[in-house]
Formats: sequence, C-alpha cells, structure tokens
Amino acid sequence: MELWDLYDSERRPLNRTHVRGEAFAEGEYYVCAEIWIRNSKGEFLITKRHPEKKSGNLWEFTGGGTLAGESTKQSAVRETMEETGIPARESELRLFATYRRKNYFLDLFLLQKDVDISEVVLQPGETIDAKWASKETILQMIENGEFVHSTGQRFLTYKDDLQ
Repeated sequence: MELWDLYDSERRPLNRTHVRGEAFAEGEYYVCAEIWIRNSKGEFLITKRHPEKKSGNLWEFTGGGTLAGESTKQSAVRETMEETGIPARESELRLFATYRRKNYFLDLFLLQKDVDISEVVLQPGETIDAKWASKETILQMIENGEFVHSTGQRFLTYKDDLQ
C-alpha cells in the first residue's frame, strides 16, 4: 500500500495521508516528481512504459508520487533509482518548474548525468525500454503520438527553459 501526504490547493499540508488508488475528496492534492535526466550531449533519458500500465508502450521521463514523509527531492532520488537504477543525490537535482494540475502538484527536476545506456536497469512492471534521445527526436516522438500526452505537453512547455 502506497501512502501520500495530502495538501490543500495552496500546497499547505493537510496533516493526513491518502492511499494510492482511492478517490480524492474535493480540495485534496498530492505531490509528485518528474526527473529529466540529461547527458553532456544534451540528450534526455526516456523510458517506455510497461504495456499493462496506463499509457502503456509510450515513452516518458522518470517520475512518480512522493510517499508520505518524503520531500519531492527525496522521491526524485528514489524514483530515479527504482525506474532506471541510476543513483542520484538531492544536491544534483535542479528544480526548474512546479505546477498544479487536477489533484496533484508536480515538481520537475533536471539531473545532469552521463550514464551508459547499458547501465540502465529497468523496473519490472514499470518500464520495458530506455534510450537517450535528442530534443529533436523527442519532438518527433511527441508529434507521432509515441510519448505520454501529458509528458509531451510538459516537454513542449519547458524544453527551452533548461540551460
């Protein structure tokens, strides 16, 4: 059972938790993190979702829900390790955007890291493939419908904000 801390619409703690998969009450939000891993060539690490997951067989960036008691930086470190096997430190993560949508807040982090693709360890039941992709390749994948829609929209919004 996965528990998330709950927040109000201003991201103030409600001092209670939520069980993942259950319905949210009006005015309840949780927090999640998405990590854009970029190498020194300017390519991004993307992973392909397991076919049995929502938006299965589509590409995305690493990320997930922040567990109760975690900060989003802590969850970003954990999710990066779980989904890719890539170790990261909180100090390596740079927050570049935050926004509220539906019933969650999403913190977007950039992680500059050079990792050989052969070192990426996929999480069973979560991811089935990984690759490095240039900004142009990702834009083409979004246009072709190969990317999770919401993830693609975030990339289109923030791709030019990363220095």
